[in-house]
Amino acid sequence: MKERIYRAILTLAFTLSLLSLRAGMASAESLKFTGSPHFLPAPLMVVGVYTPEGQANFAPFHRGGVLASGKDGGPMRIGFGIKGDAEKSWTYQCLKKMKACTVNLPSVKYLAEAELLGRYSGRPLSGDAPLLSENGGFQDKLAVTKLTAVKGSAVNAPMIEEFPISLECELEEDMPIAEGSKSRLMILVVRKVWADEAYLDAGGKINPKTADPDSSIVFFSHSHAANGGFYGYGEMLGKSGPISDAYRQKK
Repeated sequence: MKERIYRAILTLAFTLSLLSLRAGMASAESLKFTGSPHFLPAPLMVVGVYTPEGQANFAPFHRGGVLASGKDGGPMRIGFGIKGDAEKSWTYQCLKKMKACTVNLPSVKYLAEAELLGRYSGRPLSGDAPLLSENGGFQDKLAVTKLTAVKGSAVNAPMIEEFPISLECELEEDMPIAEGSKSRLMILVVRKVWADEAYLDAGGKINPKTADPDSSIVFFSHSHAANGGFYGYGEMLGKSGPISDAYRQKK
């Protein structure tokens, strides 16, 4: 009798331990996946394209960055993603047809204008944005923002004159984010880079901001705190290499 009770107690203890372990695993898994990678900051990229009718069209994207620096002798490559059904994006349709675009990085000074470019469509629709009757009624977003479109010199795509940094790009590859996905990844080859002189250092390299507090280029993060918001470029924390010298010197 005692032996049966002892075995029952052992069985119960083992079962409770197993349930506790599983609960702990579930809790750890829940904690591991409670968030989203959307919190990762990425530069706000305003993509400029010409429509088939020759109208300059701009739209902001915030899922992208540098894919290859070009230091290996090849061209610099950047990429950005178009979420959802990309075929519904007028910018995507124009880029796919024209095979060229610009990527323009706004400063904090022009953040409101950059964000507004994503609130209107360049399609031939009626709406609040002024329409251009001469090209069939396409919405002129720049008329709302008062920004200036300038044709690139390396590719057939428009840049925004007021934005401090612009990259002229050719479309190299257009692929789905995943098999069966309607979201698209656009891979671009950079053909020319423009930057305001104030953003260049003595060696000719581009800095993400100047001494002007409104000069920083803009980053987007879908963090919980911001619930989808914009950030400026913070203070430099150290140079690559020297920042870890203390560890290497101990060896």
